[in-house]
Amino acid sequence: MKHQLRFLRQLAATCLGLAFSLLVLIATPALSSPAQASGAFTLSAPHLPLAATAGRVKADAKEFEGKTQESIGNVTGNQGDRLAGMAKQTEAKVRNAVEDVKDKTGMS
Repeated sequence: MKHQLRFLRQLAATCLGLAFSLLVLIATPALSSPAQASGAFTLSAPHLPLAATAGRVKADAKEFEGKTQESIGNVTGNQGDRLAGMAKQTEAKVRNAVEDVKDKTGMS
């Protein structure tokens, strides 16, 4: 049983790492270079500085990581994973609040 839980946690951590890497790979080209004239899509969101957008992506990734870890903790019954996931979600909320302040004050 312990080996199955360890395998499940390792599998979930690997999937989380892959999902985060994919998120970064997808978001980075769309945010850093303009759309090509060859019919590529354009982002309809208002123009934000790359640093501000990167901060939001990091906060969203941290929230996703926290929700995943909390879910793993709920499934496996591991209180430490559950609490660590909740802490990461709280950190993501703080990061988003910091980005909100930066946007309002024009500091980004």
